[in-house]
Amino acid sequence: MSKQKATSLLGLFIGVLTFTSCAVPNYLPGPTIQYPTIENVATFGVQNMDENAKVETNELTCHYDGFNVKYKIDRSFVVSFIIENNSNKSLIIDKSKSYVLYDGYSTQLFKDVRSSRSTTFNNVQDAINNVQTNEAGVSMTIPPYSKWELPLQETNVRGRQHSLPAFRTDEGIHPMTPFDNKDVVEFVIPYSYDYSLAKWSTCRNRIYINSIEVKKGYTTNKYLPEDIYWKSNNQYALSKRFGEPDYTEANRIDEINAKMYHKHHKMCHISHIVWSPVLAVTIIGLFVIPQGCLSGGFHEPQLYGNKPIHFKRRYEW
Repeated sequence: MSKQKATSLLGLFIGVLTFTSCAVPNYLPGPTIQYPTIENVATFGVQNMDENAKVETNELTCHYDGFNVKYKIDRSFVVSFIIENNSNKSLIIDKSKSYVLYDGYSTQLFKDVRSSRSTTFNNVQDAINNVQTNEAGVSMTIPPYSKWELPLQETNVRGRQHSLPAFRTDEGIHPMTPFDNKDVVEFVIPYSYDYSLAKWSTCRNRIYINSIEVKKGYTTNKYLPEDIYWKSNNQYALSKRFGEPDYTEANRIDEINAKMYHKHHKMCHISHIVWSPVLAVTIIGLFVIPQGCLSGGFHEPQLYGNKPIHFKRRYEW
């Protein structure tokens, strides 16, 4: 073997030893950190004020003799309703005397109720109805066995998201009354089955949050968005991070990985001291001496816990 070839092999061998001594340690993976949360699940209910309906609270539905009123809430907290006429007679509603109440203050339910701009007569499913205007009022007919949905664009209903109840932290179910709510929505709808319009009754119901369930749990999402999300037509939920997670296991893993790193750092330091003078005369030395894991600390392990750990840098022992 020639002298030149032997020198090249020696340089390659030394280079392999040097880079091998700087191999990244096999650090322990981090644990799955569970962040404690509290969730508020709010459920809406119905209070029948006219005492003529049977209430199905979970469905936000009031059952009257001949028809049902099913209330619904959208993601902007706008409360509206659908009327189902289950009888074989037309259900008549007086639009001019229909109101929506917020916090007890009444507003006429329909806008421009006596104007031709009112198009409610086109909003009956599978049937045709009509609107009649006279000095006494504006009546609208819902035909037998048909559904009619409140047209929001023609009404004065509005969302009430700013009036949601305060976030609770006491675990369990907390019943609420209309008086506990920052906002109660109430609809007043005069109706009749009398075609002569001589006999009228009033459908009057309140929609409010009747309970809040507080649940405690955990999430792996470090940055939990505090957004309201809907669970069903009559429920919404809001989750928040509450308190710090248990970092015991994470701190233990950090300490083990730190010891592995410091041992690795020491070996690299010794390797550089031993081999740098030898490698200085070879081209490999141009790359090994100024670089390696001692210069930038890029072999440091990832930290998972909440305890500060100091990692040794170049020329630290």
